[in-house]
Amino acid sequence: MEAVENHIQRYFGPFENVWHELESPDIHVDICLIPPGEDRDYYTLVTMGMGAHRMNVPQELAEHRLERAELAIALPPDWKLEQEALSDENWYWPVRLLKILARLPISTDSWLAWGHTVDNQEPFADGTQLSASILISPQRVEEEGFVCTLPGGEEVNFYQVIPLYDDELQYKLSHDADELLERMEGLSFVVSPDRPHATDATARPDDDGLLDDGAWHLQSIRDKHLPVDELAAYRHMAVYLRWCMEHDLMSLAFLEQYGSLVQRFQSDFSHLDLSVLIRDELDGTLPLSLFDQEGQAFARFYYGGEGDCSYPDDVDAYALRYFGPERCSGEFQDEAYLFLPADEACYQALAAIIQQRWDRWNEA
Repeated sequence: MEAVENHIQRYFGPFENVWHELESPDIHVDICLIPPGEDRDYYTLVTMGMGAHRMNVPQELAEHRLERAELAIALPPDWKLEQEALSDENWYWPVRLLKILARLPISTDSWLAWGHTVDNQEPFADGTQLSASILISPQRVEEEGFVCTLPGGEEVNFYQVIPLYDDELQYKLSHDADELLERMEGLSFVVSPDRPHATDATARPDDDGLLDDGAWHLQSIRDKHLPVDELAAYRHMAVYLRWCMEHDLMSLAFLEQYGSLVQRFQSDFSHLDLSVLIRDELDGTLPLSLFDQEGQAFARFYYGGEGDCSYPDDVDAYALRYFGPERCSGEFQDEAYLFLPADEACYQALAAIIQQRWDRWNEA
């Protein structure tokens, strides 16, 4: 148990509060309560004890060492977790869900792993229509944190619990976990009792919902024979992406794919060249689907031009102030934003502008 506790502290976050189980019919399942911190604006609840039971994994999967597991779930920072509040099922149901799932392999002589879904057959509480769950890789956790190796060499796998609506469960059963997660692009892994349905087309960005495309800027570099590295075509996009990553506005699908990267650089994104990530991993584009629901709404307002201000205009205005009108219109041929330095000072200046726009948008 000490190895598991140390693993949780290292990869999921420090905690002082552990909800100890008073009565244990079989295994003893405690829950570690990790509070919001500087690098995560949410609570994380992690089981500690589920892994004491060796699950009945099919023999053909023995090489994958899936017999032991622990579960995590993320809750908003305003979720009520005081003892008095937890007497209300509308606040307690995520805790109950963890306990039920932790014992399910015992009561059914089965196993749980990535992509598995469990049907509660009714809403978890009166205040939500969520009624099922799916297990995926831990979110905002380094990849090394997905598995804890015990002193004897056995492994304990960690999974994130994502509550689902019934229609989402049915979609997964008729398709597969990967297709459901694609439908969930734009939705956060943090529990939201009334979030949009992933199967609702209106909750998903258009397939061509691009905020920006490096190809547009590469065209300017090439047509005007600008003396600048072609990586500059992605730098203003990288600034916006970094700001959103720092402010927890990324989609579940993005975090599922790049979560270990995000976690590794969470304390200091200045060491991560997101221009290269955009060029090499994101096809040179910045689609709406990278962001969660709140991130998409802000991006539509600010980057997509639905508001009375726009990120591209702000970048141009900053470049004008940085270089001056004469250089912008002459030497840089009205493409001065491509010549902004890829340094921390420039990022912080643009990040301050984005923050001002964000604050104003939130106040509206």
